[in-house]
This record gives sequence, C-alpha cells and structure tokens, in this order.
Amino acid sequence: MMRGFFYGNWFIGLCAVALGVEAALQQQVPLNGPWYHAIVFLACVAFYNHAYRDLAGTGATDDRARWYALHGGQQQRVQVVILGALGMALLWAWARFQGRPLHLDAEHLLALLIFPFVGAAYYGIRGASLRRIGWLKPFALGFVWAGVVTVYPVVVWAALQGSTMPEMGLTARLFLKNLMFIAVLAVLFDIKDHASDHRNALRTIVVQRGLRTTLFRIVLPLTLLGVMSFLFYGATHGFSPMKLVLNTLPFVALLAVIRALRKRRSVLYYLAVVDGLLLVKAICGIAAMQWF
Repeated sequence: MMRGFFYGNWFIGLCAVALGVEAALQQQVPLNGPWYHAIVFLACVAFYNHAYRDLAGTGATDDRARWYALHGGQQQRVQVVILGALGMALLWAWARFQGRPLHLDAEHLLALLIFPFVGAAYYGIRGASLRRIGWLKPFALGFVWAGVVTVYPVVVWAALQGSTMPEMGLTARLFLKNLMFIAVLAVLFDIKDHASDHRNALRTIVVQRGLRTTLFRIVLPLTLLGVMSFLFYGATHGFSPMKLVLNTLPFVALLAVIRALRKRRSVLYYLAVVDGLLLVKAICGIAAMQWF
C-alpha cells in the first residue's frame, strides 16, 4: 500500500495541493474551495501517471519499474477513473460558475495557459522535449510547479470573484522562491537516474558535473543563498522570530537531505523524503501564516 501511495503519484498530488494553500495564504488570498483543490490534485496525479506510464518498458530495473511492471494494467484503469473524476470536477466547476462573468485580461489568460504549455513541452511536443536539455530540465519543472501552486490560486480567485490581484511584487518573489526550491529538488532527483541518463545521453547537471560537484558546488550554494535571501527579506519586513524559524526549517531539512544523498538511496527514499520536502515546506509556511 505504501508503494502504491508513492509510486502511484498520490503523494505528489497531495504536495501540490498543500503548496497551493501555502501560497494563497502567503498572498492573503482566500482559498478557492474544495473543487479547486480537487482539480489540482487529480490533474497532478494524472500528469505524473501519464509521464510514467511506459516506465516498465524502458529497461529500468529499480523498484518503481518493477512495481509498474506488476501493476501496469491496474494503473491504466486507475488513470481512466482519475481522468473521469477530473472531467466531472471540471464540469461541476463550470456549472457552478456558469453565467458569472470571468474577469480575465490578456495577462491573466497568459498566466493560465503558459504553465500547462511548458508542462507539455517538458515531456515533448512534436518530438521536441525540454526534458532533453539537461541543464534546463530542473528549471522547466520548477517553472511549471511554481506557476501552478503560486500563480494559479490568485489568478483563479481574481477571475471568478472580480477581485484585484495581490501586489505583483509579492507574487513574483514567491514564484521565484518556489521555482528555485523545486528546481533544487529536481536536481537532487536526477541523482537517482544518473546511470540511466548517462546511458541515454541525457546530459543532466549530475551527468555533466558528477555527484559531489552537484551536491556541494551547485545545490548547497543555491540552498544557502535561498536561506540568506529569505532571512534578509523577513528581517527587513517585520517577520516574527517564530515565522522566520518556521520558514527556514524546510531549508535546514534540505541541507540534511543533501548530506544524506552522498550515499546511494532507494527510489522510495527520493519519492518519500526528497518530494516530502515539498510537504514540509507547505506545512511550515501554512503554520507561519496561520499562527505567527
């Protein structure tokens, strides 16, 4: 059951919802409601299930590939159910807001469309894939994630309610913060695929630079830069000490994971612990906004 939860991408869907709640609270925008979070959750799970649908046939021999080989037929049926539920959620949302004018200008419409487009381009459009550009891969993934969890909550709220957008400087800073945090995790995730990426001539940062250089000359400096920039911003904007501590905890946890990845780790470790940093970040951010 635990493997199904992580390998079936349910956990990553939960992380997407939690990060969206965090970003909405940080931008002081009311939550869009269960229907919106259900759509985000189902779309995220469906996207990753589609991305990994052929994993068992790629020649990979890790535990996740074996799990997909064993449960491939079941996963296909689950994907049909998820897509059906996603379609129903979208229809319900359309019926609920039918007749209500959408307050969308060209800028908001572009924000809604660009992230799905880049997400599709990540896995390939007409044979061209951003994923094949090794150095760009983690930043493309971070861009899509940051857009969905940071920009979507406020754009959807403004479009449906006719409200003004929050201060764009705040949204831009949170977008950049989430992009960099998720991009760093994506670089760490490439460590587990180092051997297969090397065989397939996918020149990720890890393939080009090696494990130790990636960990200690790229990921570690970016993490420390993120910590210092946040502490500076928080200190100059009147954040309480507890708020600073809570928002720093995910970076401390990231530093611990960087150290742990010096040793070989299982696929389940990456899915539970490395991806789990997304949930840690969301919980800490939500707690900081709600109580401090």
